[in-house]
Amino acid sequence: MGLRRMLRQAAVMRPRGLYSPMGREWVEVWELGIEGVGMRNRWGRRPLRSWIGCALIAIGLAGFGCASSQVSDLNAYQEMPMNRVVPYPTRDELEHRAFRIVVVHHGSAGFDDAALEIPRLQVRRGLETLAADSGAEVLDRLPQDRNVTRPETILSETDGLSHASEMAADYALAVRFLTYQYSSSWKKPFKFLWETPEDFAAKPGTCTHTVDVAFDVEVVEVGATGAIKKTFALAHKVEQRNKDLDTACTIAPVTLSVLFETAIDESIRCLPFPLGGLLAPRGHITSHRKAPEADRHLFRISLGSSQGIVPGATIEIRREERAMRPNGEVSLTERVIAVGRVSDKVMTEKSWIVVDLSKATSEVLKGDIVRPTETEGLLASLSGPNCGSMLEIR
Repeated sequence: MGLRRMLRQAAVMRPRGLYSPMGREWVEVWELGIEGVGMRNRWGRRPLRSWIGCALIAIGLAGFGCASSQVSDLNAYQEMPMNRVVPYPTRDELEHRAFRIVVVHHGSAGFDDAALEIPRLQVRRGLETLAADSGAEVLDRLPQDRNVTRPETILSETDGLSHASEMAADYALAVRFLTYQYSSSWKKPFKFLWETPEDFAAKPGTCTHTVDVAFDVEVVEVGATGAIKKTFALAHKVEQRNKDLDTACTIAPVTLSVLFETAIDESIRCLPFPLGGLLAPRGHITSHRKAPEADRHLFRISLGSSQGIVPGATIEIRREERAMRPNGEVSLTERVIAVGRVSDKVMTEKSWIVVDLSKATSEVLKGDIVRPTETEGLLASLSGPNCGSMLEIR
């Protein structure tokens, strides 16, 4: 159906109650938007191609774009032959969709391990929740009840992963605290000229309580090499000011604990976008279909609702490239070759995505890697902590 024909039908279906002397201007403006493509309005005048008409047409076109991921009849699409990547993923690789992760801690020089017991538990729970929400499988996960604790495994620089759950993981998130300290300062009040010494002595000053927290989260590939894939360095400072006559700025232990918890919590809130994307599920392209007599392509991927895939989600198609290092080790890298959008055909362990092949940088092959991707929302970036000053990625 052509755009002009649809707009003509929209003009016929508009409410008749708007044709009144009081609403004549409104009706004419509405008709200008519809008839900006060349139709005449009710009073026989040629309308201007106003910005209102352009806006209405743009809204209509945007609506069609949103519906582009709908697939009415999958059987109507024609099965297409596909070239395969070499080497093609094994059966285990095809079935291993979610990354397995475990959270461990490094020893922190200059710190008493007993003093870091609670902050380490908080960081571990936060990272495990983040990984699970991202679609990863968390091994040896802590109970979510904060009242239930158990001793943490602290690794030295020379220690390696040894427990069965650690060795079974794909990645270890190794945490190392660098700073965990509290300081305070007292500022005397301002003295007005008319105040007596007695009145001034009764005025409270300002106490500034400051907690500094810094820690690294290393994403370590579990295996023979134990290579560090990425390091997230977090440093945050939280201040609380209050009026106080006590120049020593005494603070209640529970209040100090809340300040430290706030600093750690706000630090971890900077990680869902960069770290969560790294731990997102990993699937493969398994089939290709094309609409008859139309340049519309569907690709089946080995990710479904069990991996958190929902209609409308963005999927990156990645090409895995292998290279031989001078020491004989094989390194793997991935580059994005196309982007698709999940259609309404989502099953438990598979789904179909719509891909515009005209924007692909390489031919999409059977066995190519697919991963869901997310962008940091505007609301989260405005209401969340200032991660630009808190987070460094190495």
